[in-house]
Amino acid sequence: MGIAEDAAHGPDRPERDEPLGRVDLGPDGGEFSGIRTSEPITDWTHVFKRFNLDPAAFEIIGDTVRSSTWEQSKRLESGERDIVQLYSYRAQFRRRATSLVTEEDIEAAQKRIRTWRLPRRIPGTGLGAPSAAVLNLADMQIGKSEGGGIEATEQRLYDGLDNFQSWLRRQRKGGRNITELVLVNNGDPGEGIAGNYPSQTHTVQGGLRKQMNLVLDVWEAYSRELFPQFEAGQFVSVLCNHMEFGRQGGAKQSITSDSDNGSAFLAETLRRILSSRPEFDDIRWTIPHDEMNVFTDIAGVLVGFNHGHKIPGADATGFEKWLNGQVRGDEQAHRARVWITAHRHNYQSFDLGSATVHQCPSCDGGSKWLRDTTGKFARSGILALLVGEHEPMGWSDVAFL
Repeated sequence: MGIAEDAAHGPDRPERDEPLGRVDLGPDGGEFSGIRTSEPITDWTHVFKRFNLDPAAFEIIGDTVRSSTWEQSKRLESGERDIVQLYSYRAQFRRRATSLVTEEDIEAAQKRIRTWRLPRRIPGTGLGAPSAAVLNLADMQIGKSEGGGIEATEQRLYDGLDNFQSWLRRQRKGGRNITELVLVNNGDPGEGIAGNYPSQTHTVQGGLRKQMNLVLDVWEAYSRELFPQFEAGQFVSVLCNHMEFGRQGGAKQSITSDSDNGSAFLAETLRRILSSRPEFDDIRWTIPHDEMNVFTDIAGVLVGFNHGHKIPGADATGFEKWLNGQVRGDEQAHRARVWITAHRHNYQSFDLGSATVHQCPSCDGGSKWLRDTTGKFARSGILALLVGEHEPMGWSDVAFL
């Protein structure tokens, strides 16, 4: 913090030797107070320069500007006195978000995603009990600047699509009778913007609108390239913490319900897009209203999905305690033979006896939060597995793509 004075003398300076303003400066912005002028302020550039601040690095928060005005007697050079109008201002300002990604860069990424194509492959029937390939897109957090930002996330997602195709070909070549695809939004498809976490004001790449369009482009590309290769298909979505609507600094200050969630809205939007195309008529959709747990039958196996941000702890002990509570009021939580969660940004799998739990890795560029809180390092990836009665556990052939 500091106090600065304008030492210049002139017709605009009050007769008393008083400071022409004060600035209280913090790491993310600050506040001007007592800014005295003889003209209304419409451009704050000269005010920032008065305190040796770069006008390009900061911006005034418009609804914090407060002003007052008064008349003052002023002595003219002739010795006579005149009445002048003076003004005083108070306003808060913040540091501008810095992003190396331009609107043109984001639009170019959208164009590239829309051109993704894979060679058409004829589905193989295989032998034995039918199974489903479950592909989990967890914590894409498109718009997150860490780990290379949007461009690197785009590359990881394309590599994941191509790697899934190779994994699928190997499974069918080995005789697996894979008849269904289940494409899953395991939550946090976009990073979100200010309102959930304070850091997003300064770190996010692209606004919420751009992030949502990129998410839809990715989901549509995966759907277009993969669903036609199967006899049946499902799209499953969960609610999550990033991209919650109506959050003003966290869930405790929410002004809407859990149902007001960007993840669910994007799933509903994808359903609208694909429903107009006959090749997707048979897709089954699981989209929650305000439920944190969703369930669907996959090749005869009941599978539960949950983003994981409501589950305390980060290991098997925490999940088991949470599940023991859930089964008291949710019969399906008890009957689910497989659980698939996300949110923790690292891959884990554990057997609880009644169910096997798979925790997905993240598609984003890494988690500083995970490293800071646990010291663990987890690589980005996409989880795929087969689900069905083809194996006693109800699942097999887990792949980290």
